[in-house]
Amino acid sequence: MNAFADHPFARGIREHWAEIQQHRQERRGQAAASTRGEQPAQTQDNHDDDSGTFVPPVDIFNTSNNWTLHVAVPGAKKEDVNVHWDADRSTLLISGLVYRPGDEEFLNTLVTAERRVGLFERRVQLPPAGISHSEDGEKEEVDADHITARMEDGILVVVVPKLEKEWTEVKKVDIE
Repeated sequence: MNAFADHPFARGIREHWAEIQQHRQERRGQAAASTRGEQPAQTQDNHDDDSGTFVPPVDIFNTSNNWTLHVAVPGAKKEDVNVHWDADRSTLLISGLVYRPGDEEFLNTLVTAERRVGLFERRVQLPPAGISHSEDGEKEEVDADHITARMEDGILVVVVPKLEKEWTEVKKVDIE
């Protein structure tokens, strides 16, 4: 494994990741400056940016018991994908690495490159904007302890269970 760590490809990935981290810190600094009224901050969205990362497409399904996300990441290995739940922001963060398989000699023969490869990141707020309440009008909350993820044929399937609503005890109040 150490031989791979010294490989030029691995060094390139580490250097690229360091540049991305630096870029994010600069954006955080811009956001902090905007809160002080210095300059407007750029909003973080789900579009590709100049840091070299890309945003994979996602399908979101809303069932009665959970949110199910299908994230298209063909070429990613489960070891290279991270899924984190940020309870304070009600946001699922999905990040990782997609690469082209093959040795350096083979990759040098690439003629057409239509697939996105490299580092990716996707933030998904749950519930999504515009779907903030259940059928009974109450806000749906996430059961963070039971979130699961699995890879199926290039699709990352993330199941985010909704908290079961507790029974509400109704008591009769006597009027004096």
